[in-house]
Amino acid sequence: MTRPGALPEGTPFFVGDDMRPREPITSYFFDLANYVGAGSLEDYAYDVMALEDFLGTVLDPPADLLSATEDDLVAYRRYRTALQPSPVVSATWRRNRVSIDGFYDWAVDTGLMEERPYRVRRNGRDALSGGPVQDLDVRRLTHRQWVLLHRVGLGGDLPDVSPAPSLRGGDRLRNMAAGELAVTSGMRLREFSCSLNIEVAAPRPDRQPATVELQAIAKYGFARQTAAQHPVLRSLDLYRRTERAAVVARSGRALWARRAELFIVDSVDTARMRLSGYLHGRRRSFAVAAMPAALRRIAVIEGARGLEPMALFVGRGGRMIGKSRWEQIFTAASDRARRLSAEFGDVVMPRQVRIHDLRHPFAVYMLKILTLQLVRAEKERLARGGPQAYLFEHIARAPLLVPQRLLGHRDPRSTMKYLRYLEDLSAIVAQAAEE
Repeated sequence: MTRPGALPEGTPFFVGDDMRPREPITSYFFDLANYVGAGSLEDYAYDVMALEDFLGTVLDPPADLLSATEDDLVAYRRYRTALQPSPVVSATWRRNRVSIDGFYDWAVDTGLMEERPYRVRRNGRDALSGGPVQDLDVRRLTHRQWVLLHRVGLGGDLPDVSPAPSLRGGDRLRNMAAGELAVTSGMRLREFSCSLNIEVAAPRPDRQPATVELQAIAKYGFARQTAAQHPVLRSLDLYRRTERAAVVARSGRALWARRAELFIVDSVDTARMRLSGYLHGRRRSFAVAAMPAALRRIAVIEGARGLEPMALFVGRGGRMIGKSRWEQIFTAASDRARRLSAEFGDVVMPRQVRIHDLRHPFAVYMLKILTLQLVRAEKERLARGGPQAYLFEHIARAPLLVPQRLLGHRDPRSTMKYLRYLEDLSAIVAQAAEE
């Protein structure tokens, strides 16, 4: 017979390095033990501990169970089902999801959180939906679809590329340049939207691209280099000298009113790419690549008209444009391009083009070009009487490695999924075999 008040059999107990109970996980399992048997408690304990370990040791920057965001949990689902050394099967992930749902339901019921960190969508799915059986949803735009989205959707032109005065205005150059940067570099939304003005150089006389170092704002903090091509640099330069300059001139007073909450930069070391200034009354110095998104949003510098934003893409009041606003811009552009394509042209636009979709044509075309280049180079080498390549040479020149690095994929399997979207892949392979 169990003594009143005793813990049920199998109740897990969690202690920290100081041998004190770790909260809130201990309280959660004390409560859960009243409803769940010992065997299930053990499974749930390992599930929640695995999430806690990912948030604290794998995620960069680290988080805990109560501070985790929807993006953090999406990253965890992806890690468990695809990226870790032995990804879990569907059944295991379903149990993981039940454990996570249970913890966050308890946290809301006990008042530790106002709501779950992930929302349920209209179709009943949420950030934890899906698993290892899901495949990559690649929406590759054709060149004509991209032109329509770029010029008509983002730029406000008519489908014949003639101006529509009622729709062209304030942010046309900014939105078009951002789209160009995304589609030609493979940068994610957070990566291009959080870029600072000094990170993307002005166009060079020799037409060389500008290297952009990504680290803190990259997914998982996975450091990599990408490039802004010369035509994109020209578009950005035009935006800087016109629309951006006008916003900067108007925003000095608004930024000055918020100066107590801003990172006011007074020293810019472009050689080392470091910024120094005052943040919350203290002098601080940061490597630009290591600056997280939150710090970049509040970085300003004193200019001729007072405080000026350091962000590349700026909106009202000189503020860096946030994720939700960019999504609104691209949704409106996609809707306009689709509507006008039906009225004036023969280009069939997808039902919806997301910002993330701009990475897909970059990946597919990059794979195609690199594959063709490799086939051509091998043919020329053999024609000159060169020896057969060794295996390590083929691996070193593998077309997958460059897109994987440029796209910031930690797992090469993510990049390989784009291979099926090379429409003439069979012809490329046949050509390689014949030659």
